[in-house]
Amino acid sequence: MFHTLRDRWQGAIEPIDNLVKIARDPYRFLDDLRRRSGELAELRMAGMPTVLVCSEPDAVRQLLTGSYDQLERFAGGVELFVDPLALILTDDEHHRQRRKLLNPAFNAESVRAFGPTMLEIADGVLDQLPQGATFPMVGPMQDITMRVILRCLFGVAEGPRFEELRTLVVEYLQGVFGPDMLALGAALTPTRAHVALMKLSRRARAIAVDVPFTPSRLPVQRIADRLGRIHALLEAEIDRCLADGPETRNDVLALMLRARFADGQPMSREELHAQLLMLVIGGYETTSLSLCWAVHCLVNHPEALARVRAEVEQVMQGGFDPARVRDLNYLGAVIAEAMRLYPIGIGVSRRLRKPMRLLGRDLAAGTIVMLSVYLMQRHPSLWSEPDAFKPERMLERKPSATVHFPFGGGVWRCLGAAFAEHEMRIVLARLFTRFSVSPDPDFKVHATQKGITAGPSGGLPVRVAPIS
Repeated sequence: MFHTLRDRWQGAIEPIDNLVKIARDPYRFLDDLRRRSGELAELRMAGMPTVLVCSEPDAVRQLLTGSYDQLERFAGGVELFVDPLALILTDDEHHRQRRKLLNPAFNAESVRAFGPTMLEIADGVLDQLPQGATFPMVGPMQDITMRVILRCLFGVAEGPRFEELRTLVVEYLQGVFGPDMLALGAALTPTRAHVALMKLSRRARAIAVDVPFTPSRLPVQRIADRLGRIHALLEAEIDRCLADGPETRNDVLALMLRARFADGQPMSREELHAQLLMLVIGGYETTSLSLCWAVHCLVNHPEALARVRAEVEQVMQGGFDPARVRDLNYLGAVIAEAMRLYPIGIGVSRRLRKPMRLLGRDLAAGTIVMLSVYLMQRHPSLWSEPDAFKPERMLERKPSATVHFPFGGGVWRCLGAAFAEHEMRIVLARLFTRFSVSPDPDFKVHATQKGITAGPSGGLPVRVAPIS
């Protein structure tokens, strides 16, 4: 009787305990899980179905390269934050068609065209860095990232509309990743919670954009009101782009409005909204936190930082040209190595469509397997000195996409990976050639989980001083 009660108690508490531990330090949690349970470990978390965490290289490779008919993407709660039409939630031909439609907006030529805007925004925010006091680096990095999203993706010009949309999006993301929505998702399931949020957002969406709007003070309604207002503003920006002529602009919204499916049809308004908000959620925290982790690595490795500065000085002789950041090979290696050590997404998940034998276990169709990005990218059989920061390894040999996949992998690899890396090269090159940056010696940084991303604790406290 005692053992039965104890087992029931542990069964009820463990999913909650796991959720708390992952939030506090996701990397440590995964290390402990592998030590306790091996490279195919069962994980239960409150509000989520049971998943198997896989970190065995051959098994991960098998799953990462699987096709639509073998696997489907399991979003792991992302349904709470994005519309069902969003690319990140789709599979099969629906996913293939939309991925093909959106790819041109994020190819190398399109990304390079955003370089001057990225540089202007980065310098403008860096001009305002507080000096002489310790501050969390995540704030400026988030500000840069959001401004880049609104300018390059949405095509919103600086002004009152820009500031309203910037404030609303930031506040919406803070709310949707906060305890009220997470509790709603746990109570209703993430999908049903998002449906409820969309229904509650209709009031705000119906208000004309030129009419002042104040969100509700009620916990979930205030999140829904911000979402509704964002949709209303996006609708106005779509109308403005169509009036301007999408062919006259090179932002992502204009490219999406010009795009056509194989049958000649454009993307619907509803789908445009879904993909645009997915790009915001997928690009805001991920890029800003990846920037912070790269800063963390460089300020704690002076020899690597000196090499970055020397490379920028050599490549950018005669003035900083954002198009030439692609020639900053060592800086690119720094970014890749920082993302290896500190991936902001701790795993990517797949649901089996067919039974599969994996590491000696017969898994039924419907089983969910999380491929651990963090554990794979520090796997001792794949990396020499796996816990050491060594950018040179990325120059000596480009790692396979099945052992280094911070942007995900296979057919579901992040659409905006090249966009994010280009932005990161510009921001880091400008930050470290304009400022001396030092870590807070009294603060020990570790990873904390916020929503779907893992970032440095305390927002990465640093001090900066201009380089004369």
